[in-house]
Amino acid sequence: MTHRSHGPNHAVLKGGLAALAVAAAFAVAPGAQEARADGNGLIVVFMPPGTDNYLAQWQVGARDKAKALGYDIKIVENSRDQAEEDSQVQQEIASGEKVAGYIWWPFVNAAGVGSLRALSQTGVPVIATNQFPVKGAEKYWLAYAGVNDFFNAQVAAKMLLKACKESKTVKCDKGLIFTFPAGYSAGSDRRKGFIEAAPELKVIDTVDTGGFMQQEGYKVASQVIPAHKKDLSWVYTENDSLATGVIQALKENGLQPGKDVLVVGGTCHGDTTNLLAGEMVGTGIQAAYLEGAQSVQTIYKYLATKKVEDGEVYLPADPDKPPPDEGAPHKYNFIPNPSVGNTKEDLDKFRLWGMTFAQLCNY
Repeated sequence: MTHRSHGPNHAVLKGGLAALAVAAAFAVAPGAQEARADGNGLIVVFMPPGTDNYLAQWQVGARDKAKALGYDIKIVENSRDQAEEDSQVQQEIASGEKVAGYIWWPFVNAAGVGSLRALSQTGVPVIATNQFPVKGAEKYWLAYAGVNDFFNAQVAAKMLLKACKESKTVKCDKGLIFTFPAGYSAGSDRRKGFIEAAPELKVIDTVDTGGFMQQEGYKVASQVIPAHKKDLSWVYTENDSLATGVIQALKENGLQPGKDVLVVGGTCHGDTTNLLAGEMVGTGIQAAYLEGAQSVQTIYKYLATKKVEDGEVYLPADPDKPPPDEGAPHKYNFIPNPSVGNTKEDLDKFRLWGMTFAQLCNY
């Protein structure tokens, strides 16, 4: 989800070194080499386009993990159009292609339930990823793998509240929330999670950016901030790419991020300029590569055990060891989302599953 700026080729090139490191770090179960030789079948992914750097890196993780576990993988992208994605599902089902498992990432979650149902009726395991599935659709998917957007927002809220308490120049009161596009349920989940975690902060307005990227954050913030700059003491953007654009708009309106207004993003990205300048109070480590890899791992674990454990599991944020492939998945399988501060020391000492901040946020 998060995340984001354009350039899939640039993203893949930037992610190359990180991908090599994670391929080694993300453990492969015993016997995976034999499985690779024999071939375990095809995994088909339906998702928004890899023109978004986060999604491009998610795809790298999914492809690497599929290769390591002996699967072929086909990624079917839509152009941020749920009707198009629905059509792609129908075409895939009609093709009669033999599939070991589906990974479902809708663009508009509620509108995509019909396609999710159609996938489930094939009898092929369906794993949902990146956005919480719509309530009431539980029978159409076996397990969820990926980010917990409520938790992501809670991490951001806690960082902001800590910075508010420690700031000598800002008395946190009223602020703005800049969200993902309307209909993209991860955005509404993050908004809700943030407000619940920081009820003492007064929300002037929730601003739909219409996108995920720096230029979209800047365009909308430039229109909204002038009317509120006298009251503005904090800003929450649902990812760091949006934060970059909002910070530019704040400066152009005579507000200094970190001094006059405290800014927190929701998901790290490769540009740490604002973070290290103290213009953001911190960020959360939602690693696209690991989310893609874990989505494939979840299918593997189900196919290996034919079981799904009830409830949810938060994969441990171990600094050194990734989670093993053995065992059955849970109904909800969440990747870690630890916070990190805004100093070079914070970034340099950070480790998750044997990887550095630069490797995990390099998109």
